[in-house]
Amino acid sequence: MLLACSADYFQDHLWQNLHLRLVMRTLHIDTELTWRGGEQQVLYTLEGLRQRNLYATLLAQPGSPLLERAQASGINVRAFPIHGEADLAAAWRLAHILRREEFQILHCHTPHAHAIAIAARWFTRQGRFPKLVVARRVDFSVAQRDYFGLSRRKYNRADCVISVSQAVRDVLVRDGVDPHKIVLVREGIDVARIDAAPDRHDQVRHSLGLREGEKLVANIAALTDHKGQRYLVEAVPAIRAARPDARVVIFGEGELRGALEAQARALGLGDTLIFAGFRPPDEIPSILKAVDVFVFPSILEGLGTSLFDAMAAGTPIVASRVGGIPELVRDGQTGLLVTPRDPQALARAVVRLLDSPELARQLRESARRFVQAEGTHHRMVEETIRVYEQLLRG
Repeated sequence: MLLACSADYFQDHLWQNLHLRLVMRTLHIDTELTWRGGEQQVLYTLEGLRQRNLYATLLAQPGSPLLERAQASGINVRAFPIHGEADLAAAWRLAHILRREEFQILHCHTPHAHAIAIAARWFTRQGRFPKLVVARRVDFSVAQRDYFGLSRRKYNRADCVISVSQAVRDVLVRDGVDPHKIVLVREGIDVARIDAAPDRHDQVRHSLGLREGEKLVANIAALTDHKGQRYLVEAVPAIRAARPDARVVIFGEGELRGALEAQARALGLGDTLIFAGFRPPDEIPSILKAVDVFVFPSILEGLGTSLFDAMAAGTPIVASRVGGIPELVRDGQTGLLVTPRDPQALARAVVRLLDSPELARQLRESARRFVQAEGTHHRMVEETIRVYEQLLRG
């Protein structure tokens, strides 16, 4: 009897999930004008929904890389200009879309999208507003500059906040967000895309001016304060003192490039440190395959999917022990962790990997197994869909 009841329950649950997926219509909003890790996650999510025959529409900034790439991928995307959090015209247009079309889920992928969605409720008839899902990808405190508790209220107005790491969840709870609204869904990457990327070891090194036998130590990230590149720049003399065959390369662009270049000149680093600029996402896997040590010296980091990229490419990692990074880089297992803002510790860890090929190999292999098991975008999409289903059942 118990088995029969269990079988009936399982069948009912299965049919309920199937029905939810058949009727599920999701609307996604991203307000970024540039391409960052968050936009890649949005694209993975939308591609995953389409592959599962689930209806999804994206609203993105006109001319943004996300809009262009979503269009190229065959995703239903519309240009939707948003000018800051106080754009009431955008909120009115969003409310018009929600009144005209039936969406069960509204998924906001950026803080400005979240604010516009909250404002759109003012213009939407009660009972017609979809379940509101908000992504939180950074471990910055929402209480900073939180005038009259508005940020905390904004997050508590969501039906669900998707946190990309336990560290981000902890920050939200500490700042007063209802823990019952927060669901942990770690981001993921397309491991197969990195596997398929050509190995251009010699070409990458030649393009950077490296000589035969030199070791390539690299960072790939936007040049912003919280990514901590200044500490890598400061670590270069110590790295070179121990390993004169090491060259450090920083890939990326951002508002700190001028300050970092000035720092390098003040230290007299010359061509021992190379600023290689922005590289298109399609080139990154081949670059990673040519790197001897990948350095990630962030001082704030929600998760850091670039670490997953390095793991999939087979590149040993040195990273800061901050935010969600230790959830990916297990010290001595999938990489080496160091104290943030400590150039000497950073240099020692880099040199340790360059001096210990066997340790580097063990870390690479363990990291590769980890990302294949826990770091795929397929897992991220399925967990996101389960969040949607749970909200609709509730």
